[in-house]
Amino acid sequence: MLKKFFLTCSGVDKNLIENCSNGEQNKYVGIGATVFFTAVMATIAGSYALFTVFNNFYTAIFFGLIWGILIFNLDRFIVSTIKKSDSKIKEFLQASPRILLAIIIAIVISKPLELKLFEKEINQVLLTEKNQMTLDNKIQIAQQFTPEIAEINSEINNLKAEITSQEIKTNTLYETYIAEAEGRKGTKKLGKGPVYKEKREKHDASLAALNAAFKLLTQQTVADYLCY
Repeated sequence: MLKKFFLTCSGVDKNLIENCSNGEQNKYVGIGATVFFTAVMATIAGSYALFTVFNNFYTAIFFGLIWGILIFNLDRFIVSTIKKSDSKIKEFLQASPRILLAIIIAIVISKPLELKLFEKEINQVLLTEKNQMTLDNKIQIAQQFTPEIAEINSEINNLKAEITSQEIKTNTLYETYIAEAEGRKGTKKLGKGPVYKEKREKHDASLAALNAAFKLLTQQTVADYLCY
């Protein structure tokens, strides 16, 4: 049963082969088996390749079977039409379509299997390249915003210095108007007279400027944080 099936796959004339020796029959059985298993491998490889594309098992099997049948028919036709000749060149020309088909089948079968066998290595390389691209993008973005960040940091440092100076000035004015009210300095009159009010107004103005500087520093700090 299996022998007849492989003989059918080889494309040989069954009426003629039945009258031939077992050695001749076995030769064509081997050819038929080669044609059949080539088609089987093409079906498996084609199904896997299409599964990676469509990600659907039934669609991959359907088109894989079509591909396998196509390879089977082409291979069987080429094998059955090759005839012996006295000229080696003619035999080579007859066999050239099968050689070309064998190359195509080998590529179709080997590539999906190669991708599957080296899937971990390929994913590792892709992950490495993805991480490198992410790092390069971060560096590029950082270089793009470096001048702006440097400018903001400079403004923040200037504001900090201004706030420090303003704090000293405000504390000094506070001590001045308190000492005036207590009669320790200035007019040395106890109570809240005109001089006290004048010094108090200077302190309040300095305190307002200090608060405004604190608010501006907060805004600049937030802007600097968002840049990072």
